[in-house]
Amino acid sequence: MNIKTITATVFFMVLNGYHALLYPYDYAPELCENCTEVTFDFIVVGGGSAGATVAARLSEIPEWNVLLLEAGGDPPEISENPIIWTYNLKTKCDWAFLSEKNPLYFKGMEKGRCLISRGRMLGGSSSINAMVYLRGTLQDFRLWKYKYGCHGWDYEDVLPYFKKSEDFVDICRYDPEIHSREGPLTVTPFETFDPAYNVIAESQKLLNLTKVNDLNRIEPVAVGYGNFDSTTRCGHRCSTLKAFLIPASNRPNLYVAKNIIVTKIIIENDLAIGVDFRCLSEEVKSVYCTKEVVLSAGAIKSPQLLMLSGIGPKEHLNYHGIKTIKDLPVGLHLQDHMSLPVFVFTDRKCRSTEDIQNESSDLMQKELSLYSKNIPTLGLTNLMTFYKSNDDLEYPDIQLINFRIFFNSTNTLPNKINLFTNMFGYAKEVTDLYDELNLLSDLIVMTPVLIQPSSTGRVMLKSENPLDDPKIVLNYLSYSEEIETLLKAIEFVIKLSKTKSMIDAGLILEELKLPNCACYTWGTREYWICIIRYLAAPFYHVVGTCKMGPKNDYNSVVDTELRVKGISGLRLIDSSIMPQVVSVNTNAASIMIGEKGSDIIKKYYKKL
Repeated sequence: MNIKTITATVFFMVLNGYHALLYPYDYAPELCENCTEVTFDFIVVGGGSAGATVAARLSEIPEWNVLLLEAGGDPPEISENPIIWTYNLKTKCDWAFLSEKNPLYFKGMEKGRCLISRGRMLGGSSSINAMVYLRGTLQDFRLWKYKYGCHGWDYEDVLPYFKKSEDFVDICRYDPEIHSREGPLTVTPFETFDPAYNVIAESQKLLNLTKVNDLNRIEPVAVGYGNFDSTTRCGHRCSTLKAFLIPASNRPNLYVAKNIIVTKIIIENDLAIGVDFRCLSEEVKSVYCTKEVVLSAGAIKSPQLLMLSGIGPKEHLNYHGIKTIKDLPVGLHLQDHMSLPVFVFTDRKCRSTEDIQNESSDLMQKELSLYSKNIPTLGLTNLMTFYKSNDDLEYPDIQLINFRIFFNSTNTLPNKINLFTNMFGYAKEVTDLYDELNLLSDLIVMTPVLIQPSSTGRVMLKSENPLDDPKIVLNYLSYSEEIETLLKAIEFVIKLSKTKSMIDAGLILEELKLPNCACYTWGTREYWICIIRYLAAPFYHVVGTCKMGPKNDYNSVVDTELRVKGISGLRLIDSSIMPQVVSVNTNAASIMIGEKGSDIIKKYYKKL
């Protein structure tokens, strides 16, 4: 059985073997018919990683009526299976935003524009992501407090909220000082059959890296390699829909409306009193609340909605004919981790194509079989590495992620889009290179990720039409230090490729023959800088566009209580408030922000 047949069979099995993960009630029809029938205390805009958490936690107070408005619907059944998480990208469940062109970078992308995938369904990006559960380093939260003045957000302040969510199932590694077993979010280690796991781990050991038992442990600093934990339950994805919303679905005070597009926050005399929204019928209506509007639409949509509502840079709003209610630096300070998925290893070992294909199919079937056994896996991606580009650094600044592409499978996704276009937005002239190598054997792709970026971008309005995507300007890799760090990461991967374990395993680092870099000799500094300019890609971790800061910080949008500055009754609770991106995957921190933000609200109303 070939890879394409297996992929099609798996897709059919996933769609037909499990019930959809459905939120059992949809308040949208009633809301669109009569939006004044219920008096709401809170309106939460966005049912993603933070928003679903906020809505469920606020509804714990029986006398509060909570309305959650989500632009998407329920996740598809296929989103439940961790190892095929990429099948969710560039579908109707993905906002699939595109950046503006950059004169220096992203030249290998389709039309020179970066893909920014964000979940558009209940659970948001926690329903579409790779389920990595990493929190951040001690340094990350120290910076939030001491560099950016966000008192109340130091590591000791946020740890209780990571633990509040968590149900940590690995008893052998359980440490009550940093983990919890009583939360709604199930956290589980991945498993894998992939033989390259031990090969790569051994190669890193040969380069004096150590195995880390728990990548969320703060001391000693997690520099080394190991298995990361995941937001999975019984082998399936555990999104915030599954963890928070569905258990709360029987509460009579929680109203969840699907497929509702919020177009504007209604503000009178600097007080947020409700929102305008659009039903499936395209009719625009209004709904009001007595206490607060909570904006949790994510780092791209939250700033767009604020600006459409008159909150943002005055000059920019004037340009679009929007009356400025509050002049704030909304949309600035966009951050993400930059990745370089260009280190491609083949696995030929002087075998026939038939042997390569059979071995690949056997491994794929073994990995996929774990799902039916309720064991979570991301295959080779289970192995993750954190590395310091400079020995003088206290904390790692490079993350290394690996993934396997099975033989001749780059063009077998259900949406008919090439895998590397689906994941990174690459143009055909680039994906052809990966396709050619994938006809030789499985591909093992090592991807260094820059996790302490200095450069920022910006989210702007493209127009005053709320149905238009925003304008996303990425000024990433603007600092020479960032390029130098990526070059150090490249050196590290080259060293790995030359270790005895990699050579003995027959893993060969291939030369990507990108035509636009053909004038440079492979492996030279000039060649790698050319590759960075063409193929460095954002890594799904957008944050910071509504930055948190103290009251006297004019470069911030919300205060440390997550209140939008100068506007009463409006809070912002999602990843857009991060003053600095955490130096790991961002989903766990987004859920933590939802947890802490909910308690801030409860405390304010003396309900904690």
